[in-house]
Amino acid sequence: MAWVYNGSEITIGKSFLNTSGDRVGSGWSKWSTEKKNEVGITWQDDPDLQFQNSDGSDRDLATLKSEGIAVARGTAFRLLGDYDWYIIRNQEHNTAIPSAVTTYRSSVRSSCTKIENAITACTTVNEYKALHTGDPATVDDWPDKPSL
Repeated sequence: MAWVYNGSEITIGKSFLNTSGDRVGSGWSKWSTEKKNEVGITWQDDPDLQFQNSDGSDRDLATLKSEGIAVARGTAFRLLGDYDWYIIRNQEHNTAIPSAVTTYRSSVRSSCTKIENAITACTTVNEYKALHTGDPATVDDWPDKPSL
């Protein structure tokens, strides 16, 4: 995050030259936002590096989508892994798997598919970014763990 004048970052407490070659005193940082904007000093937020490059341009959509799908699959793998022992126990000892576990595992796989499809359908970085907002965000919409 920085104050910018004529495309260049300016430092609080230091003077700078304006486009006319006149020196703007170091007290500019105490001006109101309105006055700063009047003379062309604007606040520039740092780019959101999840969606943008360090220069503020959008990241490559194909890369974002690939990373997003990998994260979804990793989350599903972790969530399913918490209940793998029920499957192993069933295979080794023919012990029944609680229906809440099978329902949960099925819901995790469905959620992963839904998230992957939403990511795949994105045609712009803004659409992809929108998947990360909301409560819950589309990319974080996983089922609750079962009560056993």
